[in-house]
Amino acid sequence: MIRLRIAILDDTPADRLLLRDCAVCWAKEAGVSLDPAPFLVGSGEGLLDVFVPEAFDVIFLDIYLEGCSGVEIARRIRQVDRQCCLVFSSSSADFATDSYEVNASWYLVKPYSQEKVKRALERCNGILQEKTRFISVPGQGGQIRLPLHQIAWTECENRKILVHFKDGGRTYVMLRQGEMAEALLRYPYFCDCMKGLIVNFEAVEKLSDNCFLLQDGHTLPISRLKYRTVREQYLDYSYTQVRGRDMSPAYP
Repeated sequence: MIRLRIAILDDTPADRLLLRDCAVCWAKEAGVSLDPAPFLVGSGEGLLDVFVPEAFDVIFLDIYLEGCSGVEIARRIRQVDRQCCLVFSSSSADFATDSYEVNASWYLVKPYSQEKVKRALERCNGILQEKTRFISVPGQGGQIRLPLHQIAWTECENRKILVHFKDGGRTYVMLRQGEMAEALLRYPYFCDCMKGLIVNFEAVEKLSDNCFLLQDGHTLPISRLKYRTVREQYLDYSYTQVRGRDMSPAYP
């Protein structure tokens, strides 16, 4: 059974309980385990006091709070955890654009309803399931599983592929560049920005005039001849993230 760890931050007790009840109802229908039970908290400081990276899969954040706003809490969370799904909630849609900055998965407008919360959690669950996707490839010691969303970039080196992971780890894959490209480029978040280089857009911090600046500080050059196509692909990826489209393979 799928397991989700949920936190609910709202300074109105009734709204916290309503969100919890909606989440529990959705989980029962969807066959999802909420274990432990949703963590309920009434202040941003209270959430930050207990927060550690990967503590929660989904965090509901009320925007209007005493002290730090939900947007500011989200920024602090994103400094240390880029993987959890953030769902903003508010009595108006005025702050919807702020949700893009922290890569929020959904924006709920009060009053809550079971259907609204269901849509938010279905979106989050889909994102979390996609993050477990992997491919099986030949490594130095036999077949290995490469978690796609943990890859930052790959480079061709001595007729094999050196895979760089977001956490700084590396491994060699016994494939040629064309084979690696065939395996990765079917996913819209991968791009061959330069001959022998494939970048994962999820690891990109910024696109400049001639390179990608990655979140870990590395820079990857972009072919001058490919720049326009690469830029369009990156902007399209960024747009799909904002709009919440599917990131499944472009073809079977």
